[in-house]
Amino acid sequence: MNGAAFRFLAGGSFRYLRSTAKKVVKTALGRPHRYPDGDVLYRQYVRQLLGGRRLSKITCICSTREGAGSQALLTMRAIQFARAHGLTYTHTPFRTLHHADRPMPDWAAAWEAQFNLGDGEATDTHDAVNFAFTFPALHALFGDDDDEKPFEEPLVDEFRRKYRLGKPRAARALPSICVHVRRRNPHDFHSEDSTDMECLAAVVTRLRQTIGDGLLPHTLRVFSQGDPSAFQVLDLPRDCLFLDTDPLWSMREMIDADLLVTTRGTFGHVTGLLCEGIVLTDGSFPPQPGWLTYDAGGAFDREALASAVSAKMRSASGR
Repeated sequence: MNGAAFRFLAGGSFRYLRSTAKKVVKTALGRPHRYPDGDVLYRQYVRQLLGGRRLSKITCICSTREGAGSQALLTMRAIQFARAHGLTYTHTPFRTLHHADRPMPDWAAAWEAQFNLGDGEATDTHDAVNFAFTFPALHALFGDDDDEKPFEEPLVDEFRRKYRLGKPRAARALPSICVHVRRRNPHDFHSEDSTDMECLAAVVTRLRQTIGDGLLPHTLRVFSQGDPSAFQVLDLPRDCLFLDTDPLWSMREMIDADLLVTTRGTFGHVTGLLCEGIVLTDGSFPPQPGWLTYDAGGAFDREALASAVSAKMRSASGR
């Protein structure tokens, strides 16, 4: 047993006893009681230590304050963790997601169909530990010290296969370049992930300079929220701005891009994971292998990008 396990048991014992006492009282009063997710993990881990049934299943039920990108990425992390440690991932469909623009059942169902992360997964969540609220403890107990490690290529391929169910790649007359800009909105609470527009303007300027010489014609679109005046620093025509459009459609358009530029935030990160094109991303957010990154000043390896774009766009033109 490692030090993390001792700390988990020491801290969890009092909480579990307190929850059990609450259960006794509520049962006597005829009221339902639900053990918190951490207590469920504690009970199963103790049972395993005592020689009982091993902890074998995890699911992912996220905070209702998280949006689609955050919940999808955390679900992907749960699947990644289960695959790495021989556990069964049992799927819980999305229930409540932040930023809804329609009745919640329709909103949740739309995002469930968007990602299809439950395709081919187990569905019996009885006795499953909720990864969303216990992943720091799970990583510690299993000796896994990196909860943001890149996804391995076979797993990314699996996520892309799930996503593509019923959504074939859109045909394009011209190669597509898409830029995702994370902006504050009235329901936001991740202010630290808002895009540095000066940095992005430098990225877009260098990008246009890099691809402007000798490469094939293309389309360039920016997907975000807000008033067009907030994007003047990018120095792009108004018809390049796709603001406050349907987020599901916007994500699909960006996933189908030949070159995707993402900024901070989970929505853009998940979009980049599912995109089969070139991804240029903010280097302060842990990238996937093969992604190109830009720094705080908007600088990136222009030679590497030019080479990748040239090969990709010429390939795209032949589709």
